[in-house]
Amino acid sequence: MLGSLARKLRILGFDTEYLADADDDEVLRRGIEQGRVILTADREFFKRIVKQGTRGVLVGGEGDLEDTAHILSKLRLTLEDAEMGSRCAVCNGFLDLITRDQAGGVPQGVLERRSRFYKCSNCGKIYWEGGHMERMSAFAKQVRARLAKG
Repeated sequence: MLGSLARKLRILGFDTEYLADADDDEVLRRGIEQGRVILTADREFFKRIVKQGTRGVLVGGEGDLEDTAHILSKLRLTLEDAEMGSRCAVCNGFLDLITRDQAGGVPQGVLERRSRFYKCSNCGKIYWEGGHMERMSAFAKQVRARLAKG
């Protein structure tokens, strides 16, 4: 349910584990074991999180922009607390700078137009700075504006 939000948080540089097929008990168990903040849009599950003494944030599901600003506000974080583009959007692994020669499988046109490439240290996915990062930079600017409003 929060997959799009999780991807955006990862791209923004926040350590974000997303358990798409896990039930609430598994999410709660892993959150406690790993000392994570659990994000949910489910009020009843949020009550369980609080009852267990675990940190959590109840998001309104109003959209990724509103939810991201709400999460950062509740946790007293800023976008400067993370490094945008440092994590894999798919698996949350760290991205390492690689050479163009190491960027196998990237379309030839991309190789010709881009100079910086990154590879996930966990799943091996290759990234480059293109239109998606430009859109995420614009998204980050919107989040900052929401946070400034209070």
